[in-house]
Parts: sequence; structure tokens; C-alpha cells
Amino acid sequence: MSLMWVSVTECSQSHIYHLTQMIKEDEDLQIILSSGTPYMDERGDGGLLKKDMERMLSLLGVPAHLKGYQYLKTAIDLCVQSMEELDGVTKRLYPDIARTHQTSAETVEHAIRHAIEAAWQRGDERTQKKLFGYSHTEGRRPTNSEFITRLADYFTDMSGKYLS
Repeated sequence: MSLMWVSVTECSQSHIYHLTQMIKEDEDLQIILSSGTPYMDERGDGGLLKKDMERMLSLLGVPAHLKGYQYLKTAIDLCVQSMEELDGVTKRLYPDIARTHQTSAETVEHAIRHAIEAAWQRGDERTQKKLFGYSHTEGRRPTNSEFITRLADYFTDMSGKYLS
């Protein structure tokens, strides 16, 4: 499936014609029309990206009641904004998440690991295979860094910085 974001404020009549031709040629193409920047709702706070993150975390089986769920959302959001966060997960990313949630970096690391362990047993196998190349049936699970990196890459590609 291909996904394309198009700003209607920058879209002319000829652009609309070309978009319709693209849709006719590719049945799997999805085009998102927006009056703003990619994945920003009318408040400009990234509400659509957050909904997509919540949907993906749910598909992967991350229980929403766990603290690690909130920490993962923050981690992915920070990494989508700046992939440099992944240069030092324990030295940079976890402390940044901890500051946001007023806790310690060790608590963040443990809660994320626990959420991923819980998710890996109950998540959708096809989604796991699609994102990670393997699933819980193969007896291994992603590390915290791998989990966050794969999801950040996925949402960076979807955010409009790169067309997929």
C-alpha cells in the first residue's frame, strides 16, 4: 500500500487531475488531503500522528493501561521529531522521556521493556512480521531500541518527510 499526503492549499486543478490518474493506476494508493502540514490536526499538535501511533501500538498488542505504553508514545514522538534521539537511547532518549513524565530513566527503561514483553505475546502476528521481520511465534522479541527505532522509522516515512 502506498500513502501520499497532499496539501489542498498547494493543489491546483492539474494536480487534482494527476492525483486521480495515479489512483486509477494504483489500486492500493491512498491519498490524504489536508489543509495543513502532514499529521497535524487543526490544533497543530500532531493529533493524527498520535492516533496512528495508538492504533499501531494496539495492533502490536501493547496494553494501554501500562506506563510503558505512554513512554513508548513519547519515545516514538521524540524520535519522529529528531532521529538523533536514537543515537543514545540510555543516555539521551530515556532521560528525555523521564523528564517529560517526571520519573527516572531506569523506570522508563523497565516500563518500556515490560510493555514490549506483554505486547509480544498478544500482538497481531502479521503486523509484527511486517514491522520487525519476525513474530512471537519464532521465540524472540525486539529490544527496546529496536522496537522504538522500527516504529519511529515507520512513522517518519508516513509523516510526509518522505513519501512511501
